Amino acid sequence: MNQLLTNGLSHRNGLVRKGFAALLAVPKWWRRQSARPEQFRAAPPVLANSFPKSGTHLLVQLVSGLPGRANYGTFLSSMTSSFQLRHRTAESVHHVIRGFVPGEIVRGHLFFDSSYADQLRDHHAVHFMIYRDPRDVVVSEAHYLRDMNRWHRLHPYFRQTASIDEAITLSITGLVPPVPGIDYPNIVERFAAYEGWLGRNDCLAVRFEDLVSERQALVAEQIVRFYADRTDAPCDVAACVSRMLACVAPQKSHTFRSGKRAGWRSEFGVHHRRLFADLAGDLLIRLGYEQDDSWVEQVAAAT
Repeated sequence: MNQLLTNGLSHRNGLVRKGFAALLAVPKWWRRQSARPEQFRAAPPVLANSFPKSGTHLLVQLVSGLPGRANYGTFLSSMTSSFQLRHRTAESVHHVIRGFVPGEIVRGHLFFDSSYADQLRDHHAVHFMIYRDPRDVVVSEAHYLRDMNRWHRLHPYFRQTASIDEAITLSITGLVPPVPGIDYPNIVERFAAYEGWLGRNDCLAVRFEDLVSERQALVAEQIVRFYADRTDAPCDVAACVSRMLACVAPQKSHTFRSGKRAGWRSEFGVHHRRLFADLAGDLLIRLGYEQDDSWVEQVAAAT
C-alpha cells in the first residue's frame, strides 16, 4: 500500500501529488512513534538536496536504491510553497528535520546554514546535494516557469515575456527591479544560498552532468560508499549500485523536460552568453564548468 501511495508522488497533477503526500503522513507518523536511536543509525534518513532545476528527481530515484528506503513525500525547502515563495523560518526548517524517520528519503531545496548542518548530523541524516551547470539551470527554469507550472508565483512574470529568449534573460537577471515580497535575485545570488554545502565532509555534492553520462555508475558507487560509512548496518555496495541504476526513470518526474547536458549552447544567444559571463562568469569557474571567460566568444563565433 505504501508503495502505491509513493508512486503517486510523481503524478503530473500537483493537487494529486499533495493528496498522496497527505496520505503518506499517516504511516510516517506511526513510524516516528516507534523509532529508536539504533534504527536511525542502522537506516539513516537521507536528504536529497538540490539547487532548483538541477536534477532533484534523478537524485531521489538513485537514493531510492539504498537499503530500507521509504518516501513519505516530505519536502524540506528554505522557501515556502512555490505558490507563496517566501522564506521559511529557521525554526520551521528545524521542525521538519526533527520529524525525519529512519529509512526516509527527504527531497529538498535547502539553503546552507551551519545550524541545519549540525542538526542533520545529530539526527544521523545522510546528506547528498546535486547541482548543475547554471547555464542549463536558467534554460530549464525559463521553460518550466513560462510554460509548465502556471501555479508558481513567478509564472505571471515569465508568462509576460515575449519569447523563451526573454524568459532566459529573466532567469539570469532575476526580477529587476526587485518585487516586494518575492525573493528572486540573479542566478549568482540564488546559487550563493546553496554554495556553502559544497566541499563539506558531511555532504556529498554530485554533478548532474556526471549522473547522465558514462560516469553514472561510478558516481552511484560514491553515493553508496558515502552512505555506507554513515550506517551501522552492512551494505552490499555492488547490489546497491545495481538497484540504484535500475531506479532511474526520468520520464517519471513531473518536471522532466529534456535532461540534456549543455543544452544552453543551442538556446543561448550572444547576448545571453555575455550577460551570463558578466554576472556569473566567476561562478562557472568556481564550479569547474569553465576555466575562464573564453567560452563566450568561442561559442558566439561558432554560431
